[in-house]
Amino acid sequence: MIDARGRLGPYLFLGPAILYLAIWVYYPIAKNFYLSFFTAGASRSDAPQFVGLANYQRLLSDDLFFRALMHNLAWVALSIVIPVVIGLVLAVLLVERRARLFYAAVFFLPVTVAPIMAAIVWGWIYNPTFGALNQFLAVVGLGGLAQPWLADPATALVAVNMIGSWGYYGFCALIFLAGLQGIDPEIYDAARIDGANSFRRFWSITLPLLKPTLVFVLVYTIIGSMKFFDIIYVATKGGPDNSTQIVAVYMFDLFIRQGEQHYAAAMSMVLTAIILVMSLLVIRNATRRT
Repeated sequence: MIDARGRLGPYLFLGPAILYLAIWVYYPIAKNFYLSFFTAGASRSDAPQFVGLANYQRLLSDDLFFRALMHNLAWVALSIVIPVVIGLVLAVLLVERRARLFYAAVFFLPVTVAPIMAAIVWGWIYNPTFGALNQFLAVVGLGGLAQPWLADPATALVAVNMIGSWGYYGFCALIFLAGLQGIDPEIYDAARIDGANSFRRFWSITLPLLKPTLVFVLVYTIIGSMKFFDIIYVATKGGPDNSTQIVAVYMFDLFIRQGEQHYAAAMSMVLTAIILVMSLLVIRNATRRT
């Protein structure tokens, strides 16, 4: 009897978490997968019709979907190159400072700002008429660079990404700082005695020992970038000329405005699969033994 209780004990403790995930995560995914094989009837009163893989076949010829997917991938690249790298650099510079917690809190403040509010405020900053950015460029003698940042297809995606990067680099810095504090300082002391300079210590000690933290940040960035929605929807709604259209905004438009919830369900399943594959590839490559 005691052995039976001992074997069941872990499952009893895991039961609430498993039930929560089943209700709020696994069931919606399964339901979404089921809906992706149907299409709406001719009228709202008609029952959905089973169409098999027709919605997935439609995706293969949907140019806007592939364009939105490319924008998602560009967003992933920009989010890794800018806020992740900036966060890592800031963490390395702060880890040996006494006031590191104060600076980390200051850098973390943008994370506490609601993304929708950030998009609204940055929309004012980017405004071509009274925006602070164009006015600043004019003051420093670079008025020729002033332009409608969110209205120009050539700059809109990068401009919107800067809004997301502004609210994300502090999170990266805080996570990297926590990882750096877990590295034994004696390792750096030994490296200094052996004559290793700052770059060599960073490349040969910091990066290898920070790999678990780096993997977490990269996977988190990929997942967040691939399902990004709020800032782009508020700032540009996918425009101009679909230059900032991403898959999440496209799905929202299909589901809410066009009523094609079954096609949107198929699109979301494909996006989920892409996110899963990208995350697994990062984890596999980062944890592979050399």
